[in-house]
Amino acid sequence: MKRTALALLAALAVCSLISAQRTTRKGLRPSSAAAAVTEARADSAAYDTIAAPEPHTVDINGYDKPLRSRYETFFVSNNTSASVAALSFTISYYNTAGELLHRAPRRVSVDIPAGETRQVSLRSWDKQFAFYYTRSTVPARTGTATPYEIAMTVDTVFTVRRAAPVK
Repeated sequence: MKRTALALLAALAVCSLISAQRTTRKGLRPSSAAAAVTEARADSAAYDTIAAPEPHTVDINGYDKPLRSRYETFFVSNNTSASVAALSFTISYYNTAGELLHRAPRRVSVDIPAGETRQVSLRSWDKQFAFYYTRSTVPARTGTATPYEIAMTVDTVFTVRRAAPVK
């Protein structure tokens, strides 16, 4: 009985010694300059939006997703006169018979200067590695895998706001 009580007390003592310690300092306040910068950022949005953009405002080409890949990649071309900061789009996945397999709205942060093209990578919707894009390479020893096609529609383009001229 005394041994179990002593063992229990020893265990409690060890637990109290190894428990997490509070490492944050109390009473810290941000400086007034930092607060002014935060307010200025909140007042001016970082970008403008183009909802339902005109065709070819942004072009998406070169989609690829091999069979056992965790990522989908494609190229985005910015055909506007402003830098693109983010894109919101919808990807629809179809089997070869044209039946809808999956549809996913996505939003990605990108940095695409005016008139340039950048590669974008997304986590794949295919968590079980059972699908491959029809134009991607297929490994020779593929057992059962399902080919698919995609359709991508750009929903919103977020462009970087230009600085106002100083008077």
